[in-house]
Amino acid sequence: MNFNDIARIPGTTLPWIELVPLQADQAATVHRWFDDEKVRPWLDLGGGRQQLQVRELYLLLTGSRSFTRLLRLPGSTEPLGLVCLGDVSNQMGSADIWGVRGCFAQSPGNVSVASFLLMLANGFVDLGREVIGSWVVEGNQFSIAMHQRLGMRETGRQRARHLSGGQRRDRLLFDITRAEFAERFGAVRAESGRCLDDLRSEAAATPSQEEPCHV
Repeated sequence: MNFNDIARIPGTTLPWIELVPLQADQAATVHRWFDDEKVRPWLDLGGGRQQLQVRELYLLLTGSRSFTRLLRLPGSTEPLGLVCLGDVSNQMGSADIWGVRGCFAQSPGNVSVASFLLMLANGFVDLGREVIGSWVVEGNQFSIAMHQRLGMRETGRQRARHLSGGQRRDRLLFDITRAEFAERFGAVRAESGRCLDDLRSEAAATPSQEEPCHV
């Protein structure tokens, strides 16, 4: 495949990729990604667990609190990884984003960045989230750079929170608000085909519902 011919996400230099729902027949493949010894030390699948059985992992990723998508190149059936929005039912309008790169076969650069960008659009546009956060284990420079490129701000540090390879490491906290995402990526469309620019235009065109003031 000539990666120079791949379409770009509008308004960016990032490659266009497809985000597709996780199906039950893909559970074993996804489990192998998570169980890879190069991936496992960076994970926390709840309660500090870094390993789950196939069924446990599938239920975690497809439960009502998770919005999970596999990523793949247009025209391909081979998934390259997974990106997930967690805690999407939070009534205060927040969510968490995280992902796992599963296949390191030849692919265009910035696939992971592109998947996070499109998933953030899903969170803000289709799921109505107001702020989306994440955490990165200190020393994971690739992930730190990716969050920064997406405009996510480092907001704090959890000291000695993560156990990786028998060593205690800090977790760095990142987040981005709906308004911040709209300023940088307002034209990026979610799965519904809509973007934050559309929502802003619709709101501006809607007449005020306030009652007239009679003196």
